[in-house]
Amino acid sequence: MPPTADWDAIVLAGGRGSRLGGVDKAALEFDGETLLARTLRAVDEAERIIVVGEPGSVPDGTIVVQEQPRFAGPAAAIGAAMAEVREAYVFLASCDHPFLADAVDLLLDSASGDGVIAVDGDGRRQYLMSVLDAAALRASIATQPTLVDLSVRALLAPLELMEIEIPPRAALDIDTWHDQEIALSEGSHDG
Repeated sequence: MPPTADWDAIVLAGGRGSRLGGVDKAALEFDGETLLARTLRAVDEAERIIVVGEPGSVPDGTIVVQEQPRFAGPAAAIGAAMAEVREAYVFLASCDHPFLADAVDLLLDSASGDGVIAVDGDGRRQYLMSVLDAAALRASIATQPTLVDLSVRALLAPLELMEIEIPPRAALDIDTWHDQEIALSEGSHDG
C-alpha cells in the first residue's frame, strides 16, 4: 500500500472479558488511559474508525456498531463493522494490545495484495493486528455460511497475507491479570 493511501480501522472492543472475571477490557486503565483510548490513539490517522462493542465514550467522529447477536464473536464483529468501511484498506485491531502503536506504521507501510498480518517473535499470527484489502475481506465474508462464532483465523484463511514480524511488546495482549502485569512491566521501560 502506498504510504499516502487512505485506510479505515476496525477496533474490536466488545468481548466478555471472561478470563478477567468479566471485567470490560476496553475500560481497563493502562498507564493513565484506558486500553480502548490507547488503541484509538494508535490508529487515529485512519480516515474512519469503527469500534465494535459498547465502548462508552469515544472521540467525536468515531463510529460505533454492534455485532448481531451480541457476543457472536470477532468474525461477526468484523462483519458488522465492514458495513462502515469506505477505504481500500482496513486495519483490524483489538482493544487489548496496549503497545499496538509500535506496529501500526510497520504494517501500514508493508500492506499490499490481500494484506499483511503481524507475527510475534514465535511466528504466531496476530489475527487482530493486520491490514487487509477491504475487497478481499468482503469476498471472504460473502463466502461464509455464517459469521456467528467463526474464528478470525477461518475468516482470513482465504486471503494471501504477507507476514510481518512486529516488535515483541507490540504483540502483548491483555487477556488475564497476569498479562496485565507483564504489559505494565514493559510499559515501565518507556522514557
